[in-house]
Amino acid sequence: AATTTGRGYFLNAGDTLRQGLEAAVGYENSKWSAYASYAYIDATFESSIVLPAPNTPDAPLCPGAPVGGATCNFVTPGDNMPGIPQHRFKAGFNYWLTPQWQFGADLVALSGQRFFGDEANTQKLLPGYTRVDLHTSYDVNEHIQLYGLVKNLFDQHYGLYGTFFDTEESADAATAAGYQPFEDPRSITPAAPITAYGGLRMKF
Repeated sequence: AATTTGRGYFLNAGDTLRQGLEAAVGYENSKWSAYASYAYIDATFESSIVLPAPNTPDAPLCPGAPVGGATCNFVTPGDNMPGIPQHRFKAGFNYWLTPQWQFGADLVALSGQRFFGDEANTQKLLPGYTRVDLHTSYDVNEHIQLYGLVKNLFDQHYGLYGTFFDTEESADAATAAGYQPFEDPRSITPAAPITAYGGLRMKF
């Protein structure tokens, strides 16, 4: 991020490291199938670097900046990279109710992740989440299939992405619209609520 909101540039971040493990298991027979997988990803900065942090709460002043001037993130080796959950778990099953009709469910669970702008790891995490999806399909014949999906069955409210914004810059707009100025600089992209849809697949 640059000191001007909405602007940015690329910066070499020294050494980084991604390490972890992944394990998966699956089973299938003529009637049903199931799977489960787990991944641990430890993505870290491995160099000491200074990054602009214009909107990060309580960020210290950049080197040489006057009081009230630009603020920075002082990243040290071992700090986690933003936007990467350390733990991911997935599991699901499919069951053939008839030779043509299939039903299944999937569970996805992710741990929390760092907000973009919190490269120094000084802020609370964007919370993780658990989501359950359902799916079904019916083969009318070898060329036509009807299907249905339900995403986020239990209507969980969670964020997919998080960063920080300038509360002072938005204060005038909020006041003009009749709202109290924002005090919390967190900006979170919300996940879709419970969603259901269906369709028709054709193959030739």
